[in-house]
Amino acid sequence: MQTDVPKIFLLLIALLFAAALPAQFILNGDAVAVNDSCYRLTEAVNGRAGSIWNPTKINLNQSFEVVMDIFLGCEDALGADGIVFGFQPLSTSLGGAGGGIGFAGVTPSLGIEFDTWQNTDLLDPAYDHIAVMRDGNIFHTGAGNLAGPVQASPNTANVEDCRFHSLRVSWDAAAKLLSVYFDCALRLAYTGDIVNDIFGGDPLVFWGFTSATGGANNLHQVCFSYTTFQDKLPDVVLCPGGQVHLQARGGVLYNWAPPEGLSNPGIPNPVASPTQTTEYVVTVRDACGIPFYDSVRVEVAGDSVFFNLGPPDTAICQGQTLLLDATSSSAAYRWSNGAQTPTLTVEAGFYSVTVTKTDTFCIADDQIYISTIPIPRLNLGPDTALCEGQSILLRSDFTFGEFRWQDGSTADSLRAARPGLYELAVSNECGTATDVVRVDIESCREAFFPNAFSPNDDGRNDRFYVQDGGDVERILLLRIFSRWGNLLFEARDILPNEAGRGWDGRFNGEPLNPDIYVYYAEIAFRDGVVEGRKGEVLLVR
Repeated sequence: MQTDVPKIFLLLIALLFAAALPAQFILNGDAVAVNDSCYRLTEAVNGRAGSIWNPTKINLNQSFEVVMDIFLGCEDALGADGIVFGFQPLSTSLGGAGGGIGFAGVTPSLGIEFDTWQNTDLLDPAYDHIAVMRDGNIFHTGAGNLAGPVQASPNTANVEDCRFHSLRVSWDAAAKLLSVYFDCALRLAYTGDIVNDIFGGDPLVFWGFTSATGGANNLHQVCFSYTTFQDKLPDVVLCPGGQVHLQARGGVLYNWAPPEGLSNPGIPNPVASPTQTTEYVVTVRDACGIPFYDSVRVEVAGDSVFFNLGPPDTAICQGQTLLLDATSSSAAYRWSNGAQTPTLTVEAGFYSVTVTKTDTFCIADDQIYISTIPIPRLNLGPDTALCEGQSILLRSDFTFGEFRWQDGSTADSLRAARPGLYELAVSNECGTATDVVRVDIESCREAFFPNAFSPNDDGRNDRFYVQDGGDVERILLLRIFSRWGNLLFEARDILPNEAGRGWDGRFNGEPLNPDIYVYYAEIAFRDGVVEGRKGEVLLVR
């Protein structure tokens, strides 16, 4: 019978990719997933219990590191009960609630408790504490209490302080040493033959977290940064001439060695393209500065593979697409969006592809981030009229390009103080846009004063007042004097064209004789300038 090699191989690749994904936790009771790395074990509600257990057993004959943050709530005096990080071989269920912290009665088991409630019947200390216990025995006496209790934080008796605390648990299988770090300090260490003494020689156990509330409560959460069980780097077989992106996790500082064949040994995700088989060791320092280590063997073997998606950072014009080509002979393809074709037409975004040679089973990968260059557009605004002495700043509303004004200047803005047409062109690799705006200059301080008026109550030209076509904001002061300088009339803070507040040709209620009179006005104009105006007016009867 002839075997369909490509289909079998693609199935194998799919299974390998699925196996590489982090295993999901089994959630029990009130536990819920907050996101892909954080879990809420209990709400701040009385009588709740929750647990998360990874369904894949780990081997305690191998060392491990778990780096995470835990949240023990916001309520101190009335906060309860805590969190347990535990191991057990039989089930992925939930233990006793309340003071049992979801772990009481689970046997055989090993648990590290972070207890925030003083149960005097269990001989709990008054401070929030850490202890190592076995077989779900939460009493701090007898054979069930392996280490502790000790104060959880090196600095304070209370860790129910409404913030996340750094937690790290290390197991050295050779030394049989279990170490617990809380808030960057080593708080508890236990040395013992866990596999034989607790689990009867069977090193395979489930791992997870439990929590509970009782007559008092708190919000309990855990967020993972790194676990050896899920994040340990897998070895790879690299096709000659190819490259592979390595990815370490859980730290703030990274150092890869040897540096040969790496794009950058000081980042979490360097590109590895060694010419010969190399084992890389990465030193990762967590938020506390405490190191842990991981390694990956990059074996160079198989058939050469040559493809290049392009520069890691590539830009295309808005609305365009880009053809990514990873074509190689005798190969299978897996793109980050799930496609399995040798080429992929894409828009802006992040894309990666893993190419696996089906004849030699070596791999190579590449990544590309595609950004968008906007097509030029431009709007300088409407035509405008300025007051004499004023100017306006014309500015491009588009910033992704090169600029050129009608006078040859190349700034993104231009101050206009003269009348005329102003034109701007903005250009980039995706095109050119232009716009023109007209700027006019006009007087903004025109006010009109009648040279004569006839206050005879015929409804025509009966009062003397300031008249305006739009330049006057307000008349701050209007005074009328006789030709000998006597003040006859005064008005303040009046509007233009307000005839009712003008002068009616009277003084102290008596009509004045026909004559020439002098006016003085202080006027606030629309350009913000205040000016005084004076002149003569003829009173006619």
